[in-house]
Amino acid sequence: TIVSYKGEILGKPSDEQAAFETLKMLQGNTHQVYTGVTILRQGGLQPFEEGTNTCSIQKKQFFEKTDVLVYPMSEEEITAYVKTGEPLDKAGAYGIQGSFAAYIQGINGDYSNVVGLPVGRLYHEI
Repeated sequence: TIVSYKGEILGKPSDEQAAFETLKMLQGNTHQVYTGVTILRQGGLQPFEEGTNTCSIQKKQFFEKTDVLVYPMSEEEITAYVKTGEPLDKAGAYGIQGSFAAYIQGINGDYSNVVGLPVGRLYHEI
């Protein structure tokens, strides 16, 4: 899963200052969350050469995109959120399923994609 804002990929912040800067950039704006998924399915044994067998593997790949709009935040609100430690291990420096949910104005797309895995899409692809 990656977070993108204005074409720039935002990874996990390296420290609290990086988390603060990322959130300052995202507040009041819309950004994108992309998750890429690869499904590998093992089929039955297929003849390979005389006397040997190999498993066939089917591969399916897709990605899901969700637009996320963040409410405007004060520097004090950003600092308080960063101090929770929650943003330090999250792409884009926030977890939509945690206390940052209070700052999500809306999404266009799959909520579970922002959490980290587009479960509904995965189910239908399988």
